[in-house]
Amino acid sequence: MKTILFLLFPFFTFYAQSNDFPLKNEDFSRVILNEKLGFEGEMNAGKIDVKFLSVVKDSKKPENYLVKGVYTLNGKTLTCSGKLTFNYVFNVKDSSDLMLVFGDFQLNGTQPGIDDGVFKGKFRIQTTKKMNSVNKSSNTTFKGVFENFESGKKADFWFANFYHTDISKVIFK
Repeated sequence: MKTILFLLFPFFTFYAQSNDFPLKNEDFSRVILNEKLGFEGEMNAGKIDVKFLSVVKDSKKPENYLVKGVYTLNGKTLTCSGKLTFNYVFNVKDSSDLMLVFGDFQLNGTQPGIDDGVFKGKFRIQTTKKMNSVNKSSNTTFKGVFENFESGKKADFWFANFYHTDISKVIFK
């Protein structure tokens, strides 16, 4: 019995790690870069700005994008790098040309000695189904928890390429 479980373990491990994101052949780099305008939001009732400077689609796992960027919080600008993983896509009700895309992300600060930390959470993108269409606009929102490297304190945050009047009404999957 132990031999059978041992032989089946790699199969279950691989299956649990697979991602069936249906748009793996699409390139979301432009949407993530947001024309290098960045994203604005809130953390601890203060303002946070995030700008991705580099976005690379993982060739071995095309649902993953590796990002590098900067974020500004409390007057400090710090660098970060991380990964976005695209998980789900849905049609937008009453709008046949739009889709909602959901995923997970983690951004790691790269300066642990100066009040840096880790951002973990979910993202949501509403964009056109035709990724190369003339209408290149998309609404992108990131939401999660920031954990400070030094103090271990956690804080809720969100940032987006448009301003939310009530982030609690935004649905994430």
